[in-house]
Order: sequence, then C-alpha cells, then structure tokens
Amino acid sequence: MDPAVRALVDRAEISEVLTRYCRALDRLDEPLLRTCFHPDSQHSHGYTGASEVFVGYAMDTLGKCVATHHHLGNISIAVRDDEADAESYFSAFHRIGVEAPEAFSGAEGKDVFIGGRYIDRFQRRNGEWKIISRTGIHDWRRDEAAADSGFFDLPKDERGRRDHTDPVYGRGK
Repeated sequence: MDPAVRALVDRAEISEVLTRYCRALDRLDEPLLRTCFHPDSQHSHGYTGASEVFVGYAMDTLGKCVATHHHLGNISIAVRDDEADAESYFSAFHRIGVEAPEAFSGAEGKDVFIGGRYIDRFQRRNGEWKIISRTGIHDWRRDEAAADSGFFDLPKDERGRRDHTDPVYGRGK
C-alpha cells in the first residue's frame, strides 16, 4: 500500500478506537470497552494499573452516575510502523446522583464537567490497533448544581440510553 494511504488508514483506525472508547463508556458497554485495549495494557486515569482492571472500575463508577457524555475534540496521531502516539482532547459530562461514586465524592446531586486529554500509546498487533498505555490528564473541571432543563421530560425514544437499547445498536436493521 502507498505509504501516504497507509498513514491515513492507520490514523482512521486509531481514531475509531478512540471513538469506540467514548461510546463504550456512555453506553456502559463493557465488552466494547475491552476491545480498545491490548490485554497487557496499562491505564492511568481515575485508576492506575492494568487496563483489564480499569474496565471494571469504569463500568462500576460510571454505572453509578445518572448520565454521562464523553466527547472528543482535537486528535493528534503520530504513527511509526506498528506503534503510534496520540493526544486526544476530551470533554466529559457526568450527572451525579444522590450517592456519588468514589471518584466523584463530594459532587452528590451535581453536574460535573471535565476537560482534558488522553495521552495514548497504540500498538498494532495482528493488524489491529489498540491502546497499550493511557494517561488521562484533566485540564479543567467545573461542578454545578444538577440542571436538566426539561431533558427528562423528552419522550424516552428521543433520549440516549445507557445500554444496548440505545438506537446506535439498532443501526442497519
């Protein structure tokens, strides 16, 4: 394959992993989240250690939130053969209920907004890009009193769902 085309394909495949990560968090899709990491990967963002353990931690923590929304912004990817480094800007929303998960202790009944970056190292193994190490950096955080401005008054089929009943899982049917 032409090197310029290979570089574009690599960047697209890596970007898809990053997008899949956000969907997995917001839809509480543990199997999907596991597809983002190599089995021996390491994670440092809310939890430090094996990504395998992080997956359970993330599902438990975010499962205790009323709602979440992770959004990617600027993404910079440098590919070198079968390794790549990526910096991805993110913004994240977390609606915290009356019982906050430990990671959001003190934010009970609040909306927590976080802006930061994922600093990732990717490896391509068996033709597939996955994260081998991740460091999450928070650049800012804002906590506000929870306010939904009528969101929960919308019909259920117009709101995102945090499981496989979300419309994204019915695409192409």
